[in-house]
Amino acid sequence: MKIVTIVGIRKSGKTSTVTALIEAIRRRGKTVGACKTVFCPTFSIDKPSSNTMRHRRAGSELVCSRAKGETAFLYPEALPLSRILESYKGCDYVLLEGDYFAPVPRVVCAHNEVDALPRTNSRTFAYSGRISEKPEIELSLPRFNPLTVEGADALLDLIDAKIPDIMPCSMLDDELPPVSGVTGDDFCQCGCHHHQKKQEGERVQVMVDGKALTLTTEQRELLLSWAKEQHNA
Repeated sequence: MKIVTIVGIRKSGKTSTVTALIEAIRRRGKTVGACKTVFCPTFSIDKPSSNTMRHRRAGSELVCSRAKGETAFLYPEALPLSRILESYKGCDYVLLEGDYFAPVPRVVCAHNEVDALPRTNSRTFAYSGRISEKPEIELSLPRFNPLTVEGADALLDLIDAKIPDIMPCSMLDDELPPVSGVTGDDFCQCGCHHHQKKQEGERVQVMVDGKALTLTTEQRELLLSWAKEQHNA
């Protein structure tokens, strides 16, 4: 499989580039998988009050949510990249959106040089996204406009020409070092503060022993879930 990561600041064209590449790959009759990296420090695909979350908190090492239209497996820890990629065996391409730490070839999406250069490393082989529409900006690597079929096909041609096939292995778990101002834990890699604003905007008050305590909505749901479990025990 050919593995490529597409990174960039918020609204720079990452998802547009990924979806355009997926469509280009499918037009050629090839198979492709995608993996989205989420940087919000408290993000969970599961809801705090859900039954599957109760399974996880009880200690289940693997939880599955099985519905008519989809199946989701929930692990209680962050898996290494090599383990994740084992699920993509059989795919000709795997596109990682937003993974700055994966030691694989990289496409950088950007608005301008200011946000492009800090995200460029020795594995970067192309630029894409909004910066591709600004020919006045000089770049040392080729750029591609993912919003056109020609641009997406040309980027895929470059991937086919430059990126060798690789199978999941432990070398992929040797994460790249953090980059100041780009991969810090204090904000999402897209440069937003949505989580912090959400937490500040969703605080509620509860009374405990006659005292008012300020909790986030998530903390309140966890407290209520715990109280229900104690009541049913």
